[in-house]
Amino acid sequence: MMKISNVLLTVNILLLVFIWIFIAMEYKGLPEIIPSHFAVNGTVDGESEKRAIWFLPAVATFIFLLLVGIPKDPNSPLLNVPDSYRNKESLRLLMYSILLPVLLLFGDIIVESIWVAQGKLTEMTNAVFVLLSLLLIVIGANIFCMIKKGKLEQ
Repeated sequence: MMKISNVLLTVNILLLVFIWIFIAMEYKGLPEIIPSHFAVNGTVDGESEKRAIWFLPAVATFIFLLLVGIPKDPNSPLLNVPDSYRNKESLRLLMYSILLPVLLLFGDIIVESIWVAQGKLTEMTNAVFVLLSLLLIVIGANIFCMIKKGKLEQ
């Protein structure tokens, strides 16, 4: 049976690949000026040259590499986790579970930005807020588990 962390890693890799491929496929058809910033209500309040669309997948890739790399050294003094998390499997599950909503958020922002630029949407949807909520829930649940395990270790 596959470990949950392996499933999460596979899904995260597929999301990152999707982000890059989606932009590559849509790039040629984008207008020269595209929306690059949105107000809280989803309306466009900033624009950039279309090549700026590559910034988001680059940031997503950096975050991916960072969070995938953290479990490689569970004993790093830079990690502030309970001793029960200082093993590769616990850290993988923690990092990959946080990475999933982050990549979903980047993917949604990229897709919706391109659709707004193409005129398929007039503004961003509320999906960003749902995904931000999911991210906060995942982080909160992980912190709760860490605190609980930390207290059991004492």
